[in-house]
Amino acid sequence: MAPAAGTVDRLDPPTGAGGGRAPLKDGDGGSDLSGMALLRRLAPGSLLTRFAVISAVLTVGLGLVLFHVHSDAIAERARQQAERAVVVTVRLGLQPQITADDLENGLDPERLAHVTAAVRTSAGDTVRDELTALDPVEIKIYNREGVIVYADETELIGRRSTSDDLAEALAGEVESEFTSDTADATGSGGGDRRMLEVYVPVQFDGSPTPDGVMEVYLPYAPVATAISEDLRTLSVTLAISLAVFYAALFRLVAGASKRLRRQTAALHASAERDRHQATHDALTGLPNRVLLRDRLDQALAAAGRSRSEVAVLLVDLDRFKEVNDTLGHSWGDRLLLEIGPRVQSVLRAGDTVARLGGDEFAVLLPVVDGIAEAEAVAGRIRDALHRRFDVDGVGLDIEASIGIAVSPEHGTTSEDLQRNADIAMHVAKEFKAGAVVFQPAEHVVPSSQLTVLGDLRRALGRDDELAVHYQPLVSLTDGCLVGAEALVRWQHPERGMVPPADFIPVAEGTGLILALTERVLDISLAQVARWAGSGHRLPVAVNLSTRCLLDASLPDLVARLLAEHGVPAALLRLEVTESAVMADAERCLAVLQRLRGLGVHLSIDDFGTGYSSMAQLRRLPVDELKIDQSFVLGMTVSEQDAVLVRTAVDLAHNLGLTVVAEGVEREEHVTALRELGCDVAQGYFFARPMPAGDLTALLAARHLTGDRLYA
Repeated sequence: MAPAAGTVDRLDPPTGAGGGRAPLKDGDGGSDLSGMALLRRLAPGSLLTRFAVISAVLTVGLGLVLFHVHSDAIAERARQQAERAVVVTVRLGLQPQITADDLENGLDPERLAHVTAAVRTSAGDTVRDELTALDPVEIKIYNREGVIVYADETELIGRRSTSDDLAEALAGEVESEFTSDTADATGSGGGDRRMLEVYVPVQFDGSPTPDGVMEVYLPYAPVATAISEDLRTLSVTLAISLAVFYAALFRLVAGASKRLRRQTAALHASAERDRHQATHDALTGLPNRVLLRDRLDQALAAAGRSRSEVAVLLVDLDRFKEVNDTLGHSWGDRLLLEIGPRVQSVLRAGDTVARLGGDEFAVLLPVVDGIAEAEAVAGRIRDALHRRFDVDGVGLDIEASIGIAVSPEHGTTSEDLQRNADIAMHVAKEFKAGAVVFQPAEHVVPSSQLTVLGDLRRALGRDDELAVHYQPLVSLTDGCLVGAEALVRWQHPERGMVPPADFIPVAEGTGLILALTERVLDISLAQVARWAGSGHRLPVAVNLSTRCLLDASLPDLVARLLAEHGVPAALLRLEVTESAVMADAERCLAVLQRLRGLGVHLSIDDFGTGYSSMAQLRRLPVDELKIDQSFVLGMTVSEQDAVLVRTAVDLAHNLGLTVVAEGVEREEHVTALRELGCDVAQGYFFARPMPAGDLTALLAARHLTGDRLYA
């Protein structure tokens, strides 16, 4: 409509009495600020709760968007439907009542009265047929010049309109819009009712362009009623659809969330189990060495700030081996399970009892009033452990040796305190002293040993300092070279040749002996492979220390080196001493059995100097027994040594073992050993240890005699 026709509103969904949307304000519960505040309040909640609220907000938002879009479409459809009803009314009911001449020349009073009656009757009938209750409020008819030739209000006839909508209709377009009153371009009339205003072109046969325009005002109420009904249907449909969608989505997410919670709980439980296993002993459930170290570090840090003292007590069970040997390991395990609670019963709540392995335990006192209190606690622990244990109805008695170290007197680091407590514990065990406090003056490591240790570690990283010499083993039956013993030699760049007695004990006291043994094995097997390649299958013996025998990975190392050098296992002999095996017979026996399973030959070295029994010797998977040189050297001057050597030879032969005599230096030793039936001899009488090249030259002879090799 033209401006003079009143305020024109494009159709919007009904939004209340005001016909518009009230803007949302902070405090109405729907502002962005309130939404953010809601999300912040939900942040600490569960994932499912947050999803439920956020998805509900999004679903409602989606519903509002869909409602808005579809309500606009509904309103537009209602307008178009009303427009079509008016067009039908004009085309079928109104236009036949007038002629082109009426539009061209106007209507005289008689003609006007006739048209008015006919238009009312025809228009009313037609409109009611097309759109029930959609009765025209007002009708105007314009000619080509925009002059009103017919109007319900006769005083408007003859007036001209300049409405843009009228111009569009005269161009052949149907125009419609909503207005709030019935005023037309002339400015007359008025009202505040909301109505639909439709301009319909009127064109008679033979006319190239419209001859005029009919303007019809329809009441808005029927249109609003139709829109409201459609909107109610839309609202119900959207509400049900979105509710079903939200319920299905929530159920899906709730199921996924439940599975995720179960998986998360399982992961947490698994992580907690792993953490517990990493920091606790598998058998007793007590803290292990890792957790003890952590708690000791924390205690030392706290003591440093408060200038207090920390004590570490190392507890070793003295008669535990008897339980394992007599009753079996299962009984030993059950006894170990009772040690922790028994010790904890005499400690404070903040103290820690840990199991370090085997029958060794540790006690951490994070706050202690000097050495005297630590000794008092050690006394209570010994008293508690000396009380009889009832293990499945069997009474067991054990004793304990305890080493005590207190910071800062005995160290300010975890390593220092644990090492010094261990030293004190071994002193207590050796002298049966019960509980011993570490004495720094009695346990000073000579600086020369530290120097040797550092130089040896450096030498292991080089290829030009450590070498292997070989001492031949000779058959006493025919004098043939039947093997050799590998002996490590160290050519120090500054000190020259370092005697084995100066560095082997130092290496055995640390983990370097493992690396040193690996180096000797590697060099020896490489040489055995070279000899075998030249046609000489010469077995070589390598010594093993106690630490090596207690290392469960030793068989894997030997297997790897044999495979790398392509050496048959039968060409390798490993020598162990009685004392090394008896240090921990069970663990050593397991390692020896695995080595024997590889096909490696095993020897008992320095036989007679240890304390093995015949029953224990029978259990060992060995092939050879080597009589210690101290008995061989004295057998020609001491009847007792001769008896011992004879007994050793007979015992070995009765057990099916080969006998090797060490330290053979004189011809009378060879004669005496042959008379006793000894199989193989080794010593300076035949040859000193020599480089591999020198032994290679001897291999060509295939036969050694005392005259040739004696030096």
